[in-house]
Amino acid sequence: MTSCRAQPSAPTGSSDRSPRRAASPGPRARRVARPAAYADADLDGLFTYCLSVMCEHDAAIAALGEALALAERQQERGRRPEAPGVARSWLYALVRWCCLRRLTLQRERGVGAGPRAVGEDAQRRRELAMLAWPEAAGTTHEQREALELAVRHRLTPAEVARVLRLTDQAARALLTTATCEVERTTAALAAVDSAHCPAMATLSGDDRRVLLGPTLRRELVRHVDECPACRLVAQRAMAGLGWPGTAPAGRARLAVVRAPR
Repeated sequence: MTSCRAQPSAPTGSSDRSPRRAASPGPRARRVARPAAYADADLDGLFTYCLSVMCEHDAAIAALGEALALAERQQERGRRPEAPGVARSWLYALVRWCCLRRLTLQRERGVGAGPRAVGEDAQRRRELAMLAWPEAAGTTHEQREALELAVRHRLTPAEVARVLRLTDQAARALLTTATCEVERTTAALAAVDSAHCPAMATLSGDDRRVLLGPTLRRELVRHVDECPACRLVAQRAMAGLGWPGTAPAGRARLAVVRAPR
């Protein structure tokens, strides 16, 4: 989902001191009064994000561990945001930063995935397959990253903006254009599923949803645009979804992988 770009500076969250911390008599009391750096309920989503970026379980676990340790250090220094929406986007920004940093180091050092225990491969392949999203095959890297945060992780546009270090307006525009591409792919796949067009069947072949990539997706969408029968199927499939660019976030439910405990 994510490619290596210039590393963002590590998010620190809010530096404001809460009234509870200000009134505490000493460091020990302050530590007790503070909320936890993260909740157990956050772990599955954060691990899933790391796995989608790193594409390998051990690397994802290491990135998540680094991010959680960083969150705890920031928490001890009183730098954890306290507003729920801000705290959640802060955690995702931390794991994103750790993943990008590790990907950059891997590329520079030429380090690949290390050995793992026999018997883990099948389970890990199943979990990676859970992250597949054929309808997003036509999105750019930036669009896919924003969509994953909004749809799979259920972040609001404002939270997506904070994670990706965008303005709210830029994040909303990115999500809208990305959603339009998902809708076009969804319509094309509906035409494929109808199995009424021999030309479409030739293009799609077998097991199309697993193997759908940008090139095949582009050919399918082009065919739908040019074929009256497939275009009619696609229009019927997308009828009633409202204004273009608004459907998937409210409809799609994407899998989240359970984090190792």
